[in-house]
This record gives sequence, C-alpha cells and structure tokens, in this order.
Amino acid sequence: MNPTSSGHRGIRIASVRIHKLSAPLRERFGWSLNWTSVRTATLVEVRSDSGITGWGDGAAAEELLQANPELVIGRSPFEVEAIYEDLRPRPGFQERPGASRCGGLDTAIWDVLGQAVGLPVSQLLGKQHRTAVRPYCTALYRKDWPDLAAGLCEEALSWQRQGYRTVKMKIGYTPETDIRIVRAVRAALGPEMGLAVDANCAYSVGDAIALGRRLEEFNLSWWEEPIVANDLVGYARLHDQLRIPLAGGETLLADDLIRDYIQPRLVDILQPEVELIGLTGARRITPLCWLNHLHLVPHNWGTAVRTAAILQWMATVPPLTPALEACPATFEFDQTESPFRDAVVETGFRLGPDGTIGIPRTRGLGVRVIPEAVEQFRSKLITIE
Repeated sequence: MNPTSSGHRGIRIASVRIHKLSAPLRERFGWSLNWTSVRTATLVEVRSDSGITGWGDGAAAEELLQANPELVIGRSPFEVEAIYEDLRPRPGFQERPGASRCGGLDTAIWDVLGQAVGLPVSQLLGKQHRTAVRPYCTALYRKDWPDLAAGLCEEALSWQRQGYRTVKMKIGYTPETDIRIVRAVRAALGPEMGLAVDANCAYSVGDAIALGRRLEEFNLSWWEEPIVANDLVGYARLHDQLRIPLAGGETLLADDLIRDYIQPRLVDILQPEVELIGLTGARRITPLCWLNHLHLVPHNWGTAVRTAAILQWMATVPPLTPALEACPATFEFDQTESPFRDAVVETGFRLGPDGTIGIPRTRGLGVRVIPEAVEQFRSKLITIE
C-alpha cells in the first residue's frame, strides 16, 4: 500500500503500548468448559511521530516485538501488510515461518493509517457493500439459577424484546441437559426467531452426531464448535451427517483458517476472530470465503474497539448469493456482563430500531478511546519504543 499524498510519506510508528485489562463481574457465568468471575482483554495503542494514535483490541505478538522492536518501531503505517508478514514467528530448521498472531497491533496500525489519510478503515480494506450490519446477540450462558431452563428462557425473551433477530445460547453440558434447555428456549422464542447454539468443543464426534440428530427438530441457525477445533476429520464427518449448519474457527490464525477450514469447506459458517488475525488477515480471507461459498460471521469477545474493527470489516464482505432476500451479513455482538466493553470508548454501539448497527463513517476505526478509562481497568502495561 502506498501513501495517497506526499504529506503522509514521512509518518512513522514511534511506540506501541499494550494495555492488559481486567475487571471483576457482579455475577459469575459459565459455559461447557468453565465458569468465570472476571473479564479480561488487551488493548494495543500505536503512537506515531505525527501525533496520530491508533487502537486495536487483541494480540500484539509482544514477545517477538519486545525482542525485535525494529519490526514495528520506526516503520511507516503504510507498511501495515509487510509488518504483518514480518511478525510471523521465526521458523525452525527447514521450516516455514509460523502464522501471525498480532490482531490487536495490526488493527491499531490500520486505525493510524485511516486517520492519516482521513478515511474510514473500511474504504481502505475494499469495496463497500453495506452501511449497517444486523448482529446476532451472544448471551444465555449458564448462571446460578435454581432452574437453568427457566432462567435461560427469561433472558432470551429479554433479548427478543430489545429487537434482536437471532440469539446464541451455550450448550455442551450433557446431551439430556442440552435437549431440555434448547427445547425450552425455542418454545419461549417461537419458531421465527433465529436461535444458534455453541458447545465450545464439549463433545466427541460420536456424541456430537447423536446429539445433533436430536437437535435438528429445533430449526437452529447453526451449531458452533461441537467438537475441538483441530479435529478436521471429525468436522468432515459432522458436516456429512447433520442437517444443522456447522460453524467454527474463532481460535485459529489466518493461515490455518485458509488451509483447514476455507479451502476444504469444512464448515458452513466461518467465525474468525479479529483479535487473532487482525484486519490484514480479515482482508485476506474475505474473498476466499466468497469464492468457497462460506458465510463469514466474525467472532467477537472484547471491547467496543474490537466491535468497531469488525464493523469496518463487515462493510467489505460481499453478499454470498445474488438473492433479493439473501441471508444478511451478521457478526457476533456479545451482551454478557463486561465492565469495560463500552467504558473505554466515548460512544459504544447500540442496536437500532431496525435491528442493525451502523458502520462508523469517520476516519480510522470510527471510535474514540478514553485513555483514563483504559488506565482505570488496566492490570499491566507493556511499552515498546
């Protein structure tokens, strides 16, 4: 990528600040693998010598960067894709370099770049296909309710009343528990509401096939991560034997997503995490998903900075089919308790009356971070300059 005007050619990255955030929850919640009473996140701040500061939410390849600051410090933000390549882990003997894990840092550099040229990041990433996105609501975790099914139904109805068209609930507790709670939530929401389930890799392939056949009657939008992410043969078996669309990919890096999930069409819905792959990785996988007929539905578990990055990305995701009533573009909108999700920005994101969220049109990511709020929730600071 080249600078668009000579006035920006001299801009350089002066420092990187990695903010580790942590905050306790008022009420713990759980899923198939664990319970938590705390939320954590990482914000990456990239400062340039021109006074422009960019922000990203996610990984920063901090160990590699601390040992080799010249990979980023002193370089132009217009080298964003070259920096992404240079942050690949060093290869072993007669091996290729590893996949980049620097999503927060990469996003922050794109934010700097957008501000430098006075454009929203989406206009730098590709063709604009939409100005708003209909998110799905992530909630419905396990809580300390006396009756799990009743608690989930009450919460599901609250999200429906707020205007969400699709909600996702956690399963993976036991097959009998899963059937009981999915049946209850589906009955509460009615047949028209979108309902997805997420097992967080809880099951073996055989158990997932047996359970999946029982879940088919509930008209689910998708089943997310029924088995562990690297069981590629297992996913192929599930894909062949179940009528529920399969979704996954949140824990994988861009290279792995392309090789193992996109090219073989392993799942129906790809859920990459910009925290890991960054906007450079997002830009690379978007046309590949389209070419391979996969729905691209980004995972999202972080602050409003991450949501802003995903919205900029979603502006560039092409429709999967030419149908007038094609499946709408969507992404995950986490609504579980998070003390800092919206607190770290001046204006967070809210669902509009039509069930969509508008894509920011101001320069960069389109959000303004509040440094004092970041400091309030910060448990650790790493500075590289």
